[in-house]
Amino acid sequence: MFSDDPPPSYDFDECLPSPAYSAVIGSTEHLLQCELPSITGCPGCDWIMETKHMKINLGPRMWGLSAPSYGLNSCVDGSISLYGDSDRVECITVTLEGSMKIGLAHRGSLSGHSVLPIISRTIQLYNAATSIPLQTDQQHFFTIAMPSDVEIRGQMTPTPPSFYSLHQNVSCEIFYALKFRMMRKGKGLKRNETKNIKILYLPKSRPSEPPLATIPRPSRNLADRLERIKTVTLHPCLCKTKTRDVNLNSFYDAIFLSLPSPQCFTSGESIPFSLSLVFPENPAVGKLLMRNTRVQLLRRLRITKGALAETIQRDTVLSSSQVRHAKEYTEGVNILRGSIQAGSAGGESSWQIQGVSVEYVLRATLRPPENLIGHIPSFRHEEILQIKTDHWGTLERELNSIGTPAPALGLARRLRPDC
Repeated sequence: MFSDDPPPSYDFDECLPSPAYSAVIGSTEHLLQCELPSITGCPGCDWIMETKHMKINLGPRMWGLSAPSYGLNSCVDGSISLYGDSDRVECITVTLEGSMKIGLAHRGSLSGHSVLPIISRTIQLYNAATSIPLQTDQQHFFTIAMPSDVEIRGQMTPTPPSFYSLHQNVSCEIFYALKFRMMRKGKGLKRNETKNIKILYLPKSRPSEPPLATIPRPSRNLADRLERIKTVTLHPCLCKTKTRDVNLNSFYDAIFLSLPSPQCFTSGESIPFSLSLVFPENPAVGKLLMRNTRVQLLRRLRITKGALAETIQRDTVLSSSQVRHAKEYTEGVNILRGSIQAGSAGGESSWQIQGVSVEYVLRATLRPPENLIGHIPSFRHEEILQIKTDHWGTLERELNSIGTPAPALGLARRLRPDC
């Protein structure tokens, strides 16, 4: 609208009264809460699910996700209330279940899938043979601990987080649920009533020691070892379709990648690195390779299946880095320095379980100009990194501030859209 235009007019067919306001908040209103709600029976504040004869309350909606969520070393706390005739109830149990499902497709159709049980833990909430009669007007509380480690086929491993990944011809999902089961009797027949409730397990993880923020400046002698720095050699390779009579021996021990050690970093933080190009006898080669240098961080899903240990691998590029050129040490010796972001803050985590893993790979590639491919080799190296959700040393501060293990909410980005 222009400044000289008259304001728009509105026509009303009838006069509508203003809505009634009250200082008392209704139980079904949704609030932006600045502090954790308590279990007060508020339907809009608690996770409440109902069946014909059970009302299940899993406590307050703390974390803003579409399912009850739990972190490392946390407990599933809740209560059950009963409807109807409680004298007919024989037994009530709740089972914490977790599974990993792998789906494979071929030419657009499902060719096979497998399910690996991760956890199955059952507790009995009521048994008519050993307990006092139930009361319908009373809440019955329960607690199930989320295990930090599970045993699968005789091997202990950290419990993997809830996860979902869909790639071409392969999908992987890790899911957890609570299964409530009530056995009822009546007129010679026993009736079972069950309720499955999806939950999310989002454990936080932290580096064992504080990572380095920068790579120290190397000495004049590049062979000197630096404390807490790992240096690896990039090996040369030639394009098979454009191979020339090139002696690769002169290109070994010429390019080096340096990273902090141990190679364990926090999701969302910057990972420093440096590339050393050492061509004292042919400085022009180093300058040519510097023009086409790429450093990427990949998330890699690896699935090993079958008796022949066939491996399916799917890579997702999380971030790329821009390298900068440092001052030339001596003729033919150049240092490239840079950093790369470890994905989104709190949204990445390394894990492995029974032939399935999520790895993070730093890939460094140097290529000559197109017209020199076949005359000058390319260089490439991949280094496996460990990525954790949180910073080193945050566990004590978190427990002191909120008093309960918080889930790694960023990991929810790896789930289905409805989570």
